Amino acid sequence: MRYAMIKRPNILFITTDHLRYDTLGCTGDRVIQTPAIDALSEKSTRFSKCFVQNPVCSPSRATFMTGRYPKNHGVKWNGSKLNENEITMVEAFKNQGYTTASVGKHGIGQQRFQQILDHMDAMGIRRGWKERADGNYTVTDPNPFEQYVRDRGYEYKTGYALPNFRKNLGAVPSDLPEDCHIDAYVGMKSIEYLEGLDTGNPFFLWVGFYGPHHPYVPSGRFANMYDPDAMPPFRRAENDIAKKPPEYGLYFKAEHHKYRGFDQASDETFRKMKAAYYGMVSQIDHQVGLILETLEKKSIADETIVVFLSDHGEFLGDHGIPAKAPFLLDCMLHIPCFIAIPGRAGSDCDALIETVDLFPTIAQLSGFHAPECVQGIDLSPLMNGEQSEIRDRIFAEAVDKRCIRTREWKYIHYPAKNYGELYNLIDDPFELDNLYDTQQQKRKEMTRAFYAHMDATEDFIHPRYDRFTAKQGEPVTHYMTW
Repeated sequence: MRYAMIKRPNILFITTDHLRYDTLGCTGDRVIQTPAIDALSEKSTRFSKCFVQNPVCSPSRATFMTGRYPKNHGVKWNGSKLNENEITMVEAFKNQGYTTASVGKHGIGQQRFQQILDHMDAMGIRRGWKERADGNYTVTDPNPFEQYVRDRGYEYKTGYALPNFRKNLGAVPSDLPEDCHIDAYVGMKSIEYLEGLDTGNPFFLWVGFYGPHHPYVPSGRFANMYDPDAMPPFRRAENDIAKKPPEYGLYFKAEHHKYRGFDQASDETFRKMKAAYYGMVSQIDHQVGLILETLEKKSIADETIVVFLSDHGEFLGDHGIPAKAPFLLDCMLHIPCFIAIPGRAGSDCDALIETVDLFPTIAQLSGFHAPECVQGIDLSPLMNGEQSEIRDRIFAEAVDKRCIRTREWKYIHYPAKNYGELYNLIDDPFELDNLYDTQQQKRKEMTRAFYAHMDATEDFIHPRYDRFTAKQGEPVTHYMTW
């Protein structure tokens, strides 16, 4: 059944950082407690096969905000700037008369993005860290969140300032009160914004939680909520890494790694890391519940589309790797994705989708079309039951590698190398047995599909010609913009 809202809906766009698909109650984890997100999923279209196009924060966020592939928008790594010519989802909604806001992490390195926001809060409050030889991590210039914690009589610490940070693989449950956690602060600021909102215009609010990104520092009742011995088993196999490309082995031995020496960590240490991660997820879930309650109290829940997703996944001990890594396995690419529309019952959708699809979908649900340069596909026909599939493969890339994934197979391409990765996802869903050398016919077939996709997604439409002039009053041609 086709769905249309009577008036332009508000958009509540909630993102997490490093949340795997399989670490929520509603996606099958029998240990973790996520009642608020589970309840949201019950009212949502639940996309069970949603994949990011890059397993790193900034490139992935630039992808779902522009609806364009990383190879086209140009953000390849954290710290990369998004070209000022790129049109973001927030800008598109701003142009439609929406009040726009971002609370928490957005990770979009574009001045224009920040300038068009009507409100921004709690951005950049997770302090970056570098290891100091003198061991002095005293903060002399507290950001607003750190000052908030100090005003409560506590001191917020992160990274190498935490005791045994490296030894514990970043898992250091906090002794701070629950409301002194960074994501409790994001939740508080989001609620403050919603409670004070009275513009008469619909709003687009991006709530960006910083967790469950490492370091894993759940606080209050969430600090020791989970028993490490009760953690689900890790996905590992003998000779798993040995059969993968040499980049994996180099990663294990990287001297600059925050957790260098992690290959010597015990299973007990990995389980404690996972338990702390679960605590972070449950702490975020609590904040999601409080934000959704605020919509109800403001009597705007029936006017608000809620979107929930993560920017990428997490190894979390699978394959013997902690945290995240720049590889294209499903534990890094497969994410939860829910879209809840007021008055509409929840449903399951197992079609293959990409995060580039979110921009055109949310625009369509709000009554307008995304810009022509957007490369994603509108998911509305899936949500309306008019189609069961929109694509037969997904694409992703990470630094020096790219992949194509169907329901049955994944091929990971290493340019100019005589090796790669090939997995039978039916027989080997956790990608423990690399078949690149033994399944040559399938490898050739997937290689052809890979290059066909690369050709089909070349960027022939520039996002914004009208922002340039060659001479005063003279439009710039396609070739002049590069």
